[in-house]
Amino acid sequence: MRLIDKYEPTTLESVIGNHEALNRIYCAVDDNDGFEGLVIMLTGQTGSGKTLIANIVAEDSGGMLYRVDCDKDADTADMIDLLKKNTAQTTLLNSNTVYIFDEADRLSSSNIARLKTAIDIIDLRRKSKLPCPVTVFFTTAKTKSQLTPTQQHHWDELYTRCIICKTELLPAEMDAYFAKLTGNEVRNISKRLQSLSWRSAWEYIETKRIPIVES
Repeated sequence: MRLIDKYEPTTLESVIGNHEALNRIYCAVDDNDGFEGLVIMLTGQTGSGKTLIANIVAEDSGGMLYRVDCDKDADTADMIDLLKKNTAQTTLLNSNTVYIFDEADRLSSSNIARLKTAIDIIDLRRKSKLPCPVTVFFTTAKTKSQLTPTQQHHWDELYTRCIICKTELLPAEMDAYFAKLTGNEVRNISKRLQSLSWRSAWEYIETKRIPIVES
């Protein structure tokens, strides 16, 4: 088993860092009395924990998980149709279903239009106290300024319908975590990486065959 898999957090409470994003999620869940009916967009650089957070919520829900890369237009359209269908047909007996739209900045304008309709249905059911056991996550590593003007126009229509949670990987938190795991053999791992991400850090530990002394 790879170390990144062995030491991967399994609860939101065990996620290292990302305090701002997690606090935003906790507040949204408290206000909503659960994840059901929430639409969350996770932003932040690659490797900062966006997909990890979405996966943990999906695992905790105990229901079905659907995931799609948004650059695949036809697959994305099919999943949006499934989302709308499942939202409209939900009952109190349904278990929560989690939908993850990865790389949401690649959504086509037509799929954003479909998503607007789906999210508005979810929002209406939630506000009307109707069963809505679906949770939707979008992930993106791009900022609005990195999009074209046309993309920005369509993006705003989706962005304003989501709870925005910005993930951020802080070098000091990564350094402290790996210093503890390696008995201080690696104190400043963030300075040894070409790109700051959890995957890069674990690959460095494995490549250098640095022993883990604290589990």
